Amino acid sequence: MEYKTTQRGRPRYGSEKRPPYARLGITLPQEILERLDKYCGDEERDRSFAIKRALDDWLKERGY
Repeated sequence: MEYKTTQRGRPRYGSEKRPPYARLGITLPQEILERLDKYCGDEERDRSFAIKRALDDWLKERGY
């Protein structure tokens, strides 16, 4: 089966090859954002990685 791609070679929206991610917008207090940015800088990671990891751990602790 052939998949259609964009001009940059990325799978088109809704393609089966596209990873199952969703884009979210969140609002954080400035103090938490500063701590998050410091952590991400020290670990050389993106904000999304840190947030995903923290949320995953939090949900696992609660049995989800």
